[in-house]
Amino acid sequence: MFKGEIVNIKNPVTLRIFKKYQPRQIAKFVKGFFNGRIYIVGLGRLRVIEGKVVAYQYQKNEKNIMLVVSEINKTISELSQRRALMA
Repeated sequence: MFKGEIVNIKNPVTLRIFKKYQPRQIAKFVKGFFNGRIYIVGLGRLRVIEGKVVAYQYQKNEKNIMLVVSEINKTISELSQRRALMA
């Protein structure tokens, strides 16, 4: 993807399927992508928008999905802060 390229997020592509829920591994993967979607076995599809994990509208009432989204995004933030401190 090139800088300035327009991305159609209405029809995102599944980037990766994770067989286990491992927040750190998922966060490392998501951090490198800007838009798309991931699939976690046992939890379902999640969107990746601007380098963060976001639940689909129909998932917003499911507490376990929202906890997963929160935990992955927190891990992404922690990884970004460590990298900034090391630079």
